[in-house]
Amino acid sequence: MTCVTPIRPLPEAADNRVPLGHHSSGALHLDLDRLLAGRLLIQGSSGAGKSRTLRRIIEEAFDYTTIAIVDPEGEFENLARHIGATTIRAVELTADGLTAAAARSRHHRLSIHIDLTDLDPDQRIIKAAAFFAGLIGAPRDDWDHTVLVCIDEGHLLAPHVAGSARDAEARRLGVATLTDLCARGRKRGLAPVIATQRLAKLSTSVVSELQNVLVGLNVFDRDIARAADLLGFSAKEADALRTLVPGDFFAMGPALSATPCLAHIDPTITEHIGKTPELRAAASVDATEAARLLDLAGLAEVADHGPAIALKGTRALDAFLLDPAATDAAAIVEALKRISPNASTARDLARHLSLDAERTDRALNLLSAITAVDTMPKGDDRIARLHARLRARLSDVAVVAL
Repeated sequence: MTCVTPIRPLPEAADNRVPLGHHSSGALHLDLDRLLAGRLLIQGSSGAGKSRTLRRIIEEAFDYTTIAIVDPEGEFENLARHIGATTIRAVELTADGLTAAAARSRHHRLSIHIDLTDLDPDQRIIKAAAFFAGLIGAPRDDWDHTVLVCIDEGHLLAPHVAGSARDAEARRLGVATLTDLCARGRKRGLAPVIATQRLAKLSTSVVSELQNVLVGLNVFDRDIARAADLLGFSAKEADALRTLVPGDFFAMGPALSATPCLAHIDPTITEHIGKTPELRAAASVDATEAARLLDLAGLAEVADHGPAIALKGTRALDAFLLDPAATDAAAIVEALKRISPNASTARDLARHLSLDAERTDRALNLLSAITAVDTMPKGDDRIARLHARLRARLSDVAVVAL
């Protein structure tokens, strides 16, 4: 493998460099100090090795700084155990809980792994944004507690376009929060490292904040065009991106190399859970044995689960109606319907409905638990608005104030 141009060494800096891989001129290192100042994008099509590259960076860097892993696909739990990070399943916490977890992890310098599996797309964005808000909003006294914020599948949290009108508001929140993390993270001690399969699907405002890049195999023309622009490649040079083998990446940026250099990323200690499985032939059994293994006779007797699903929903409704906060929660929903799609602070809701702060918080927690309302912290208060699912059901609602 060769560099596109003779590799030009970067100016001397503090020796907080970690080994990533090798190129024709020697070892490729990642300068963590310059990474903090300039952030990093890792991009490659499925199978290019981008998640393994992110894993390599975490394995090498965790001795130098606190690590926060944001994991939409649940592929980094074994790595979290390896580095001693605490795993938090976002589905089990409210958005406010994730914001608090982020702030506390910064204060105590605790590495943390946020597992975003089992969430629908807009909740995944909302809860990731809440976690990022907690990192950004940490008190100034904690800014010297540096954090490498490692985000896999970044296009799922800050998409270039919304999948539907219903997703548009969640997308705006995700893009705004992740852009804010990148733009304001440096002096707050935050160094985002964002991995994505598709440059064309990741928000351009996020990409524009990332000064260091590792670009691997690409197969789509739109991704190749954007990658070539990042690397300063001509159309002819960009064709090389179509033929890279897994693990090969062009590296460029203040924390990597002053000129684009092709390198191969070294192996990881922990196994990549999301790697592509090797082909394996189907079991060699006859039709009778297959029917026995599938228990086809038993499956024919399985009843329709429609009533059971309805019963489950009824039980959930019963639990809500019997909760002491249900009456206040219903009043809050009615108030938020009047101003949808706008939001209100908890303090304004309490004043409007003549509730004390404790009753308001209890009702908002109940609504958040059933994903009827989204909440986000705002100083010593919090903002609440109807969940996108409910907002989508409302139409021709005048925008008014409480």
